[in-house]
Amino acid sequence: MENKIGFFFKHQVWHIGGLIVLFYLGCQMIDFENNSNTFLGISVKSWFLFSMMTPLLHQGYVWLCWRSELCWKTISRTIGFKAYAVIFIMIMILRLFSIGLCFADYGTWFTPGWIAWSVSVLIFIPFIYTIYSVKKYFGFMRATGIDHFDPNYKNIPFEK
Repeated sequence: MENKIGFFFKHQVWHIGGLIVLFYLGCQMIDFENNSNTFLGISVKSWFLFSMMTPLLHQGYVWLCWRSELCWKTISRTIGFKAYAVIFIMIMILRLFSIGLCFADYGTWFTPGWIAWSVSVLIFIPFIYTIYSVKKYFGFMRATGIDHFDPNYKNIPFEK
């Protein structure tokens, strides 16, 4: 790889730009001033900001680790794949905490009826199938990005 710095930043402006636009639009849609709801003593605004920052943190972490590993083997020479994967999984679990926003903000637009609950179940089914498919066909280690760290994965097919 000739231009490692160029590769390190390649197409990242689209990711950060998209995140900024989505964060801005999300902030415009929410009326924090007139919403006094809380969940576990935490305000809706705090839940919202946490829910928005967690994917940003996760995407930034993955970008820095994967690109620095591909360019300079930074992670392998410092913390290693296992430590990287533990942090990756911890941030992934943090993403589930955004469910707290659902409880804190429940009913502010409308109280869900049977149609909303049915749609929620329909959306939940592909989520469960995705987790099942990752485990069965891809593997959780591959999902964390081990193919960026271990050269042996270059000869292994993408699917089991």
